[in-house]
Amino acid sequence: MAEANLKKKERARSWVSEYTRVLKLAKKPGRKEYSLTSKVTGIGMVLIGIIGYSIKYLSVLIQNLGA
Repeated sequence: MAEANLKKKERARSWVSEYTRVLKLAKKPGRKEYSLTSKVTGIGMVLIGIIGYSIKYLSVLIQNLGA
């Protein structure tokens, strides 16, 4: 039982040390980087929407032709 608690504590310490290491390396994005990320994300969302709308439109056309 004591060994299990020791292993859990060791895993928790390891996780905390990895987490703090990542936080130390992380930095706040600059205005230019944030703007570029926002643009790329927006373009991706629009493209996925267009693809989804096109698929739905084609499926409606196919269903109406068969009926």
